[in-house]
Amino acid sequence: MYRVFNRGKHTYNSHMNESITLKQLVGQNIRTLRKARGLSQEELGEKAELSYKFVGEVERGSVNPSLDSLAGIAAALNVEIVKLFGDTDQIVLTGIDISSVQIALATIKDVLDIKLSK
Repeated sequence: MYRVFNRGKHTYNSHMNESITLKQLVGQNIRTLRKARGLSQEELGEKAELSYKFVGEVERGSVNPSLDSLAGIAAALNVEIVKLFGDTDQIVLTGIDISSVQIALATIKDVLDIKLSK
């Protein structure tokens, strides 16, 4: 599982810190890119030579698309395949990353509590 946090000019929403799978992350990114280009799932499917039903399943994160399918989707969206996995406005943290951040925050809190109590 991963956690995705948007940064920059994006508004914080509670769903942004939910744990998601990599296939859900890819699906969300594909949906965002598709909608930004004004394409329907059917149009994207035609351009990528995939069924619109499969495109919907990929966007929902309910299937594991092959690299060939992802390459076709990326080409249809006119982006590099790496763009399907995220962009510079997203930070993807693994469970280990989240634990490290939680430990660091607890340490900072302890230091601040000591400083404020003096």
